[in-house]
Amino acid sequence: MTHLDEEQIRLAGGRGPGGLAAAARGHLDGCPECAARVAGTARLGAVLRAAEPEARPPSFDALIAPALAAERPVRGTAPAPGLSARASLRLAAGLVARQARMVPRLLWPLSAVGFAVLLAAALKAPSAGLGALFLGPGATLVVTVGALAACEPRRDPRMEPMRTMRVPPVAVWLSRLALVLGADLAAAGAVSLAAGLVHGGPGDAAVLAASWLGPALLGSALAVFGSVWRSPAVGAALGASSWLASALAAAAGAGAGPAARGPLGPLADTIGPVWSTGPVSLLLAAALLAWAARLVAREDRALPEG
Repeated sequence: MTHLDEEQIRLAGGRGPGGLAAAARGHLDGCPECAARVAGTARLGAVLRAAEPEARPPSFDALIAPALAAERPVRGTAPAPGLSARASLRLAAGLVARQARMVPRLLWPLSAVGFAVLLAAALKAPSAGLGALFLGPGATLVVTVGALAACEPRRDPRMEPMRTMRVPPVAVWLSRLALVLGADLAAAGAVSLAAGLVHGGPGDAAVLAASWLGPALLGSALAVFGSVWRSPAVGAALGASSWLASALAAAAGAGAGPAARGPLGPLADTIGPVWSTGPVSLLLAAALLAWAARLVAREDRALPEG
């Protein structure tokens, strides 16, 4: 008679006879020797399990929580040292260079063409005052379009990976906006200076710059705020409305007196203090840009998809 081998004994002692084949179970039922060996194996397994419980891996919290607690700053300890001035400048330069690649490629040549046309128109105008009628609305339009393009949602990575970066998402967004706005404002300033020097001097350059500075900043701020608050379509609508208001204010206020200004004179008196270069327009622009930055900094918000 062939008895159960060692593997069958261990299987039956550990899991019970149900794990054996039918022939092996039949033999076990009629063989006292094999039944005794299976019972002994089962008792040995029970003793070993009681002496050494089954090992279980620790939970994730048990592994990570002590490390997180050790990294928390203790009250009274000195804060971690920040970046040096050189490292900060290098980080800022790298951030701006990276954001320059994310600006729409056609924006730079189109802006350059627009400012070249405005420079030609301002130079051909018989006076700086008449040149401002072209330069003011034109520069406002170019600057507003640039700010709107900088906030276009496809230019932004998703907020989830952005929030894992060392640099806050609002700093990434502000660096791109500052790059586009700064370039456009510098170009408009260069056009104003060149045309002003041709017409007469620094005073004429100041007149030309005043024709677009306030309206351009206010229009850009409205476009940026609308894009972040609702959608790029809302930002475009607000920017277009601001440009139209500034153009009407410039056209209505171009005359020397009420008769020369015509029926648009009362309109210029109403919207002129807002859509012109002055404390009101500059403060409104700063407030709108700060509000837009606050919205971008919120973790529950991202730039809308369109």
